[in-house]
Order: sequence, then structure tokens, then C-alpha cells
Amino acid sequence: MSINFDNFPTFSEEHFQTWINELTPIEEHKGYLVKRDDLFNLGGVSGGKVRQCSKLVYDNLDHIKNDCNGGILTAAGIPSPQSCITSAVAKYFGLKCLVTIPHYPDHIRDSYRVNASLSQKFGAKVYGVGNPNISGPELDAKKLVGETGYFQIKFGMNGKQVMETIAQQVKNIPDCVETVVGIAGSGLSMLGVALGCKLYNKNVKTIHPVALSSYVYKNKKMWYDRLSQDLKFDGEFHVVQSEYPYQHKLKLDESLPLDQTYEAKAWDWMVKNLEPSEKVLFWDVGIKEYDLDPKSLNIKAIGFQNIVGKDPEYNAEKMREIFQGKDNDFSVAVCLNAAAGLLVAEKSASFKEGYEKLREHILSGKVINQITKLKK
Repeated sequence: MSINFDNFPTFSEEHFQTWINELTPIEEHKGYLVKRDDLFNLGGVSGGKVRQCSKLVYDNLDHIKNDCNGGILTAAGIPSPQSCITSAVAKYFGLKCLVTIPHYPDHIRDSYRVNASLSQKFGAKVYGVGNPNISGPELDAKKLVGETGYFQIKFGMNGKQVMETIAQQVKNIPDCVETVVGIAGSGLSMLGVALGCKLYNKNVKTIHPVALSSYVYKNKKMWYDRLSQDLKFDGEFHVVQSEYPYQHKLKLDESLPLDQTYEAKAWDWMVKNLEPSEKVLFWDVGIKEYDLDPKSLNIKAIGFQNIVGKDPEYNAEKMREIFQGKDNDFSVAVCLNAAAGLLVAEKSASFKEGYEKLREHILSGKVINQITKLKK
């Protein structure tokens, strides 16, 4: 993900109508067809969910501006990009934005924190709540709706209009396709595909939603009840459950860029269960993320207990040591956090590059020299 914050697009009716209706391409990868909805883009924030959120806001734009204090808010899980997407869409439309996210446990990697940092970069206010599950932020978001009057973008971005934007992307699916495979977080994307198959008379016989949660997997009834009677899918939903838990990151050696929390798990199921064929299409929603893993920098893991502050004198001494260029757990932690900030701000090409530049600068002792000059 490469985001141009300085030249981010702004809403106009002409731009919106052209952009929102673009059909993303279909390509061949390893014998399968792939719907590249990951290529849909808003200033560097990419994927089909961007389209869904934009459509939802557009259809309610007058209501949001006139009755909701010109603001939108959402709740998002730890790995979910919904916080970043909603914040980017708010910036595009010139709206205020609030985001609620779970409080981060100590063991959660920095890669999960970047969506929150990006949200703030887009101008959103981010609130962390104690509950590490999505139910915590959802409850908090409902309270904030009452306090702020903002329009809520619900988890999964559900809505009839949203489903129709997904359905429109089915137009360019070749007639030879009989099977569609895709990830199912809330299930909305695959339901939109099913609606599109009905609207555009496609020959798809089976849709395999690869569920990330037991609720979506077990609730077979919802796949038929959420479509109106006259628009029900003529084929069959064969819902399968991913063998990997939601927060597990699955790294695959593929030329196709796949999100490790989402799409990679559906692709993995497909290649294990379906033979490559032009009759099989993989739907890539395209939720992209940064992967900021200190292990990739050959850094020894830092125990949280080693960088906990104490009294003011102790904290001041540790700050002096960092500025003096002392190499310890504190200076490593400072450089890791700052490197993530440089990457988000597009000031470094990679996490590694930013970290190495910062380490060189801090360990040089130049910081304390500059402070000494300022004191004189």
C-alpha cells in the first residue's frame, strides 16, 4: 500500500461516477481465473471494501451532512482494515471521522497497529476500548453515535446498496466460469457475487465462501435469507471454514499479492480442493496491509517488561541514554515505533529502511549534541 497523503483525491460527482463504476480486470494465475478487485483504488487505499464503503457514504451523503453533524464512525477489529478504509473515505468526502478499535494486547505485532495509525493520518479520531473482540468496539461505536450524532458504518459495511456495487463487478465474469471462491468475513462480498450472478445471468453453479468465523460457517440459512426472493442465487452456496484462525497470518509463496489475514486462507483452501481450471474463479477483495515484523530485521524480541517506565528520575535517565546513543532495549523500541511512523507517512520506502536510518542517527550521538547546542 502506497498512499499519497499530499495529493489525496477529493470528491466530485464526475470523479465519483467514473471511478465507482470501473470494472476491475480478470486475470489468470496458476490455471485459475482471478477477479482482481484488489486493484480498485482510492489514493493508494485499495480493494473492493473501499468501493463498498464509498457507495454507502455517497448514498447517505446529504443525510450525513445535514443530520449527522457531517461525520461518520465505525468499529473495527484488530487486523481489520475497516478503520483505515472508513477514514480514507471520510477524507475523500470531506467528512469528520471517529474509529473505535480494541485495546492492543502486549503480544500483538505492530502490523496490526498500522491501520489505526493510518486512520489518524487521514484525520480520524481513534478510540481504543478494553475488550479485544469486535463486540467491544461495536458497543462503544453505538454509544458514540448517541453522543456525536455521526452516521455509523457498521462492521462488514452491510447494506442493499453496497451489495449492488459488488454485484455490478460480476458483469465481466466469463460465461465459462461455474465456480467462485472467496473469503467470507461478514459474508457480504460473496452475497454480492451471488446477486450479480442472478442479475447478469451468469453460469455460476457453486459459490464457496471460505468462512473465517464459526458463526458465518454455521449460519447456513443467512446465505439464502439475505437475498430477496426474486433475486435468490440459482446455484448453491457451499460454505467451508478456513483451517486457520482469524488472527493467524498465512504467508503463501504466490505471485498474486494476497492479504495474509484474509484472501490467502481462501486461496489456500481453493488450491487444496479444486483443480486449476478456467471454470474456477477466485474473487480477490484485496484487503492490503503493512507487515511490520521486527523479526524481519533480525532484532531480538524485546520483553515488554524491559521497557516499562518507573519514576520521573528513572524515565529521564533512560531518555538521556537514548539521546546519547546508548544501544539498549529502549533505543530499539523507539526506533521501531518511529520507523512505523516514517513508513505510514511515506518518508521511507520500507520498514527496514526507516529503522536502519533511525538507528544510525540515534546511535551517532547527534541528538544529544543538538540538545546541548539548544541549551546554550
